[in-house]
Amino acid sequence: MVKDCGSHLLSRRSFLRGTSRFAIASAIASNSLGVAGLMRASQSMASTEGYKALVFVFLNGGNDSFNTFAPLGSSALRNNYVTNRGVLGLSQSELIELNIQNSVRVFGELESSSFGIHPECAHLAEMFNNRELAVMCNIGNLVAPVTRDQYMGNTTQSVSLPPKLFSHSDQQRQFQSEPTSRYSYGWGGRLAELLTSYNTNPLISPLISLAGLNPFQVSLEGEINPYTLGNEGIVPLKRFEGARSQMVTNYMATIDENAHLMAQKYTNVFSSATVAQEIIESAFSTAESSGVNFDDIFTNAGVESDSVIGNRLKTVAKMIKGRSQESNKRPIYFVEMNGFDQHANMLPNHRNRMREMNAALKGFRDCLMEQGDYDKVLTYVGSEFARTLTPNGNDPSTSGSDHAWSGHAFAFGDMIDGGKFFGTHPDLALGSGLDVGRGRFIPTNSSSQCSAIVANWMGVAQSDLNIIFPSLQNFDSPFDEQTNLNFIKVS
Repeated sequence: MVKDCGSHLLSRRSFLRGTSRFAIASAIASNSLGVAGLMRASQSMASTEGYKALVFVFLNGGNDSFNTFAPLGSSALRNNYVTNRGVLGLSQSELIELNIQNSVRVFGELESSSFGIHPECAHLAEMFNNRELAVMCNIGNLVAPVTRDQYMGNTTQSVSLPPKLFSHSDQQRQFQSEPTSRYSYGWGGRLAELLTSYNTNPLISPLISLAGLNPFQVSLEGEINPYTLGNEGIVPLKRFEGARSQMVTNYMATIDENAHLMAQKYTNVFSSATVAQEIIESAFSTAESSGVNFDDIFTNAGVESDSVIGNRLKTVAKMIKGRSQESNKRPIYFVEMNGFDQHANMLPNHRNRMREMNAALKGFRDCLMEQGDYDKVLTYVGSEFARTLTPNGNDPSTSGSDHAWSGHAFAFGDMIDGGKFFGTHPDLALGSGLDVGRGRFIPTNSSSQCSAIVANWMGVAQSDLNIIFPSLQNFDSPFDEQTNLNFIKVS
């Protein structure tokens, strides 16, 4: 018997509940010390431990990870790929061969150690071959391990499934939180709450979004709210200048403890935003005067000037470089790339997405190297699910594929045990093994197991990871050797 855990959509109220202590503390402090004094005070409180940043790049819409990474050679795995991928399959001559450091574990005890990456991902191939990038195979949202027989109802054993499989909104929320029926927090937001001892700056949130409000950065207590930037930095208030600005500023100065509570609240929020903006502007100024030519680095990587993902990652690189202006030692960035829901015209559309992603990630990587921050920043790239292995048409120029379940994620940085495929790759067979229809494969590892590895690197003890990921208790530890999932180098 299969049991669906239900559904609870993320509400607007969940995002907007309450103003964080960051806002109130900023407002109170700014009135007494001034912005410059606050910066000095916050820096003096900085943790003595090293700086680490997480950059979570979310591929919105369901990336076709079975064409992002595909088998090569003459193995049974390659034969299954060719037969079942049909008109959407990439030829061996197109794929860029990867120099894999380990034998890839494949479901059903198949063997394959020959894989390629999408032809538009030459930069990522170089990073993989330099052992900077690792692939996490066949991960997805899971409440507990599931077999095909259990899913298909061929057994009386009860099993819980993630709520509303194959739904974009539900699976996105679960990939960014936990596969539960009731949404309470994102794992990025909860991670920030557990890392407060590292984040000593009360003036700006350690949660920074380049894609607006998102499930990933919602905290449980609601006391740490994301700070949202535009694609290229701060988005100033429109027409907030001259007499208009002076009028608002003069009004705010009249608000004291005797004023109406709503007026006090509004003033606190306004003061917090003003202080945060000055700190962010100072960070950008520090970065741009550092000698790192961000524009040239991204341009040389092939990033077009209008690339949204390119501009977002460039902004993150500047924030990281200018971090001397704020003392948070564990910032968590959310960056989103759209356009992966490709039910039609998948081959040309996915090629364009891969080209833009490949260039943007290369530019970001090269900036971090130039800044000397590559050992301090873990970049994690994933999507809510992959596409069905089988196409939904017979014409390679117009066919697409549909919503699937498991997919591949990848991560890069100096701390990554790169050049390897982790987890267990699906056998790509239809009607057996992991397939529950059209090449929708049951995940062999949960997305939460991979996220837990990231959280541990950021500073959460293994014994505390279940605070963020309660479902971990249903799986083997992601750090056990037999699980084959720990993609962080052993120091």
